[in-house]
Amino acid sequence: MRPRISLLLLGLALLALAGVLALTPSKSELRSGESAAYRVGPLPEMSLVVAARDTEYCGYHTACGPGKRTDTILYVHLRGGQAEILAIPRDLLVTYQGVSGKVNAIYGRMGADGLRRAVEELLGVPVEHYLILTFDSVAKLVDAVDGIEVNLPEPMRYTDRAAGLFIDFPAGWVKMDGKDAVKYMRFRHDASGDYTRLDRIKGVLSQVAQKAQSPRYWLRLPEVAQEVWHQIETDLNLPEALAFLPYARGLTLRVASLPTYEEGNYLLSDPAQRASFVQGFLGLAQGEATAVPEGRVLLVNQGGKGGQWLEGFAQMALPEPELREENLGLEPGVYISSSALASPRSRQVLELGRYYSDLLHLPLIGRFRPVVEGYDAVAVLDPPPP
Repeated sequence: MRPRISLLLLGLALLALAGVLALTPSKSELRSGESAAYRVGPLPEMSLVVAARDTEYCGYHTACGPGKRTDTILYVHLRGGQAEILAIPRDLLVTYQGVSGKVNAIYGRMGADGLRRAVEELLGVPVEHYLILTFDSVAKLVDAVDGIEVNLPEPMRYTDRAAGLFIDFPAGWVKMDGKDAVKYMRFRHDASGDYTRLDRIKGVLSQVAQKAQSPRYWLRLPEVAQEVWHQIETDLNLPEALAFLPYARGLTLRVASLPTYEEGNYLLSDPAQRASFVQGFLGLAQGEATAVPEGRVLLVNQGGKGGQWLEGFAQMALPEPELREENLGLEPGVYISSSALASPRSRQVLELGRYYSDLLHLPLIGRFRPVVEGYDAVAVLDPPPP
């Protein structure tokens, strides 16, 4: 297989894990102005909802297959080589077509297209397509890059004997294969529940995307991507996706979670705050900052070579942020706190994160728990040491 084809199929494998398919219109559609729901400038745009189905059990230790509820829901907006991914908590209370309940139950009642329409109404932005994954397909994609490594601050334990689910990870660095990674992403039995679960999903996504940049996986991933495609429920077709995957090369990720608050067994989202946040998050692609946004920024170098980064800021006549050499166990990225995104300073924090994401060529990632307390943005400059 030629390297170029391998890279295109590699893109499919990565984007399937992220819940993204980089799609653009055909030449005829570009001429007619059809297909894409909305565009800005010359770059193609596409939007879709991505979900992973939970597992249905019909007896003790007996899995019947994918369930009717969606364990993970992502809204994905693509513009050229940039992807903005907004995680929607599964316990979010929504009212759609006169029925109120958790958003993760909509797929079971109304199917994939019903979920697409519900997310469109919830966020107030177009959602053109849907893509539904199974946990088995996610596990295969993690295995395709030889698994992941995570640094757990405390042990992670949970047992569901009826479902045959046993989670027992010690504190510290843990090597995980695909099945373990799925357990890690699904774990909800800690103090912050769904919030930190979404952070774990983003972390796995970031690590797999980082590892897949290595040429050692380029020949392996295409075969896995082809296999995984047949486990996906979508209104897109594989030839269409493969034809448009060149736009996925060099993909830049920006990831955040929809701000919510707890009330009983549900998570709620204030409509006005939600609309402001969504427009601010997606609006980041519309223009470039002309000055350094205000806010407290920390640069973290995990490899012990921090001085060269500050030299770069000096050469560009930019204010030097605070620099710390510390192993946080995180993949490179600019991290902003979801709590700040739910505050009146949401737009300012988003602009600050976006500025340093563009400046340092790092993905922008929103997390429920701040990476380091007291900072609006923390830029992790390099991978953790082995």
